[in-house]
Amino acid sequence: MKISGNYTINATQTQVWTALNDIEVLARVVPGCESLAEVGENQFEGTIKIGIAGIKGVYSGKIRLEDVNPPQSYKLVAAGKGSNGVVDGVGFVELEPLEGGKTNLKYSGEAQIGGMLASVGQRLIDGASKQLIGQALKALEQQILQRIPAEPVAPAASDTPVASVVSPEPVVPSASAPSGEPVAPASPKKVVLSEAEQMKPETLVAGMMGEMLNTTTGRIVAAAVLLVIGFLIGRMIP
Repeated sequence: MKISGNYTINATQTQVWTALNDIEVLARVVPGCESLAEVGENQFEGTIKIGIAGIKGVYSGKIRLEDVNPPQSYKLVAAGKGSNGVVDGVGFVELEPLEGGKTNLKYSGEAQIGGMLASVGQRLIDGASKQLIGQALKALEQQILQRIPAEPVAPAASDTPVASVVSPEPVVPSASAPSGEPVAPASPKKVVLSEAEQMKPETLVAGMMGEMLNTTTGRIVAAAVLLVIGFLIGRMIP
């Protein structure tokens, strides 16, 4: 399965790059994400819960970033597995600054799917993937805009002189503890989302139905489903 596309984000290239490297943001923009942990430099592990065409399951995966070129691009290598299938993929993300403080996010990649998940069919998987990516990109933009600090309001002009404030010199932390022992490096960060915080893949069914309706068989099935629904509603009306 191959994917590619563009998405314009109403934020600067630096702001988008910062968000793409913030584990707190990433955990909240991946549909179905339950947890995401930083396990090393540019290396992450996580779990997501998702279902495609009735095949539901929890998948664990590893992500590694390569060829990191801030704030422009990186390569993403991912591998995931669950009780219903396995997914291995490689993707590329590129940020291009646009006029007006906006950024064009270009993505492309290829994934190999195996196990029961592969039995769903290429069209349904493609439709579901498009919807999940679109949902994630919209959520990414929302997270970025929420984190942009508001511009400070300039104080009103006044004839009263304002006393100058001298900022203290920054304190440089010592490389060792008071006892002389080296300070332990910060532990890797992990984000665990509650049920309420997890972003639900609400548009997944719509995307799959859209792809289904593009085929003759899909249209026949949809017509049959609508006919049955209409019959049931008719039986309920006195």
